[in-house]
Amino acid sequence: MRNLIIVGIPAIFTILYLSKLLKGRAGETPEIRNLVLLKSSQWGVEPALIRAIIRAESNFNPRAKNPADPSYGLMQITPGLASDFGLIADPFSPTRQEINMLYNEANNMDVGCWYLSRLTSKYPFDTAVQMYNVGESGFNKGVRNLNYLEKVRKYYGQYS
Repeated sequence: MRNLIIVGIPAIFTILYLSKLLKGRAGETPEIRNLVLLKSSQWGVEPALIRAIIRAESNFNPRAKNPADPSYGLMQITPGLASDFGLIADPFSPTRQEINMLYNEANNMDVGCWYLSRLTSKYPFDTAVQMYNVGESGFNKGVRNLNYLEKVRKYYGQYS
């Protein structure tokens, strides 16, 4: 019995430590994967591209937030883009309820996939990906993020 306790206590601490370490990490869940397939079909965007964008933007963390933009959720949707989609009334002063809607995986993917669908139907792959990241007006002003593009290409290749 004593040997069991001696072996068991370190094992418990190891499990608690690892669970604490992994708790903050995000990852693709079966629910997100199924939602990607659904939204892919609804918006006519390749699942591999959606997954690549999500991985590059949030690493599959539905609670991700970039305070610089600000942008929210899996596909890092800005209030301006959500307003263009019709999800937010005033992009300059979104309500807490509207921001919470951006964290909802289905809403977030609807806006992101709608935008990706628009971009990929008008532009080549590299341009569409760049525009997703820096915005159409930013891209047209010469803003580029080649690290982002390389990341998305790499992930797209992994998911294709």
